[in-house]
Amino acid sequence: MYKVIIILMVVIMSSCSTLENQAKPQVQHIVMCWLKPGASQTEFIQAVKGLKKIEEVQNVSIGTKLESVEPVADNTFDISFIVTFKNNDDLKVYLDHPKHVEAVKTTLKPALAKVVVYDFQEL
Repeated sequence: MYKVIIILMVVIMSSCSTLENQAKPQVQHIVMCWLKPGASQTEFIQAVKGLKKIEEVQNVSIGTKLESVEPVADNTFDISFIVTFKNNDDLKVYLDHPKHVEAVKTTLKPALAKVVVYDFQEL
């Protein structure tokens, strides 16, 4: 009987530590983009998708605006993307990474009329 209780306790404790390890907060890098007239949306999107190749990047989500009926929603941007990192140090590495710097220089910045960036750490 005691062996069964001990085994159950070990299983429960190991499950708790596994869940704890999975729930670490991540860093989100949100970029709102307004494109210049005539800028290629396709090229811009492909350049953003290419950022997934940077080792520190966990995920990249990209999309175009959704015409929201909510009065507080900003419907003026053209494209938005979110890059997810494990932590702030990985975000810093990404910002100086040659692949990011090159994408900004050759494709992203030339296409932008305006850009707004929000960085936050999940709780």
